[in-house]
Amino acid sequence: MKAAADDVRGGSPVRRGRRRALGNAAAATAVAVMLAGCVSSPPKALYDLSASTAAPAATATPAARPAAKASRVQLLVPEPRALAALNTNSIAAKSSPSAISYYQNVLWADQLPRVVQARVVESLENSGRVHAVGVPGQGLLINYQVLIDIRAFQLDAYHGRRGVVEFSVQILDDANGRVVASQVFRGESRASSETADAAVAAMDAALGQVLAQMVPWIDGAV
Repeated sequence: MKAAADDVRGGSPVRRGRRRALGNAAAATAVAVMLAGCVSSPPKALYDLSASTAAPAATATPAARPAAKASRVQLLVPEPRALAALNTNSIAAKSSPSAISYYQNVLWADQLPRVVQARVVESLENSGRVHAVGVPGQGLLINYQVLIDIRAFQLDAYHGRRGVVEFSVQILDDANGRVVASQVFRGESRASSETADAAVAAMDAALGQVLAQMVPWIDGAV
């Protein structure tokens, strides 16, 4: 009688458990298929940034740029810090001071802090102002670290449609852990439109302004 009653109510506990397991498995498979469809589409474009190419002026005086200093200073540039909204390879735009969105189907060439790190290193190398500059793991005998916080790196669509880049930078004496200098650098450049191409071009120009200020400042600080 018990077995018959179980059949009327939908089967024995064992059978009901099997049906639930099969249903859960089917649901999990459906979710996996949907996620696979989302991540399988590659971005339409990857964007990089430009390093500063300005070399030191040939007329620079020894007092302004001592040759001895340029021959011995070695710098380390760790990966910059950023809030989660910018610690991503998504390209950010702000429609208001507090609302952040991202361009669809386009990405930075890597996580934004890593791209910035590479371009800062390249800019310092291009300047010829220091003997060596590198990133963690390269085994340099470091004199100073260049610590960067990325405060802004986006298109501000609400503020005159501008690419905005802002860094807070500290120079750390690697021998004693003392901060020897700190400064905030900011660049802004008008975007011709709100397309991804125009937004990235404006942010790249703003970064160029920041690097043009930052590289000689680092030279003076170390």
